[in-house]
Amino acid sequence: MFAEKNFHLVGIGGIGVSGLGRILRDSGKTVSGSDVENSPVIEKLQAEGFSISIPQRPENLQMNAEVVIYSTAVSPKNSELVEAKKRGLKVLSYPEALGQITKNKRVIAVAGTHGKTTTTSLIIAACLAAGEDISCLVGTNLTILDDQNARLGKSDWFVIEACEYRRAFLNLCPTILVVTNIEAEHLDYFQDLTDYESAFIELVRKLPENGVLVANSHETNLSNVISKAPHFFDAANVQLNFSLKIPGEHNRRNATLAFVVSELLNLDATKAYAGIENFNGGWRRFEDRGEFHGAKIIDDYAHHPTEIQATLAAAREKFPTRRIIIVYQQHQVSRAKKFFTELGACFSEADVVVIPNIYAVRDENEKKLAETTAKDLVKEIQKNHSEVHFTQNFEKTVAWLQENLQKNDVVIVAGAGDVFRITEKLLTS
Repeated sequence: MFAEKNFHLVGIGGIGVSGLGRILRDSGKTVSGSDVENSPVIEKLQAEGFSISIPQRPENLQMNAEVVIYSTAVSPKNSELVEAKKRGLKVLSYPEALGQITKNKRVIAVAGTHGKTTTTSLIIAACLAAGEDISCLVGTNLTILDDQNARLGKSDWFVIEACEYRRAFLNLCPTILVVTNIEAEHLDYFQDLTDYESAFIELVRKLPENGVLVANSHETNLSNVISKAPHFFDAANVQLNFSLKIPGEHNRRNATLAFVVSELLNLDATKAYAGIENFNGGWRRFEDRGEFHGAKIIDDYAHHPTEIQATLAAAREKFPTRRIIIVYQQHQVSRAKKFFTELGACFSEADVVVIPNIYAVRDENEKKLAETTAKDLVKEIQKNHSEVHFTQNFEKTVAWLQENLQKNDVVIVAGAGDVFRITEKLLTS
């Protein structure tokens, strides 16, 4: 942990940075923060007593600040970062700070293209149910963490969701590493699947001699990663009959990975198993938000074709006879371009597809790509789907839902951008 007392977090509304702020606060540090605009994450932090400034400007940096930690989404030209460097303060990225906080802990890192948030959450659920007083940080708020996403415990174990973007997880030194799967992703940074896979290989090579890789050898693109591990536990050899509260075959596989970790920690198997089965999901992970005129509204973070397919398959499993409508906001123009064909074909389990817009973010380095619009995406989906609606913006999307929803419909509001605001507008209309 840091020796310094006073911290300022730039981009505190990011889910990871918000959790880091909670860890610092609970370890006795003084924490302030800032962001460009308000959000549900910031509102929750403010309700917990955090001092947060909006918008970002140099004067937000308090005179007693010693360490400034910034989200990887923050520009190097950010005025608060410029001011911090001008003052000669210690300035760290979120991944660097995470490495600093966990360096004296035994880290359980959960990495992978899909499922890492849920798998991390299930490991947390197993540990807490079995009485292991872990520290943890995960990319969603959990009821088992009092609707927060981080916890500071007394155990040596620190469970953490490990993000691969810009090789951020290489700041961690795990003792146990869980890799859910590997599929080309974040192609605004990684060159291709081989480059993407190389980051996971680097992480596996950081395992100590007694370190363990936990994975399912039947998952995609794992053979090269598995071959580099000092010790490997193959979850494909574990057959469990979970009765989970979260639907979908992909979640049963995630649950198996979590139970394997609980076994490696020598937790009480019965209690750990019960903790996994009783886990009821997290914020925007197949989250039941209530009903609108008899239609069930579910929020989900799915933003990659494979994740969309898994989410819709889970919905079809849970609601086999009901009309399923997905409202999907594509995350990044560059991702729309690079996964264009796959996005066109991934909505087969939905009865109706509604596309409001594309959430443009981190696309400044992708100017060379031909522009891909939401209308282009709609046309591609229409090649494989009979009912697709382009609603152009949130206001028109809410109006379409208000006019067209029927009793017993299931509406999945999906994407990694600000599409959750459609849910908020609908449920308060």
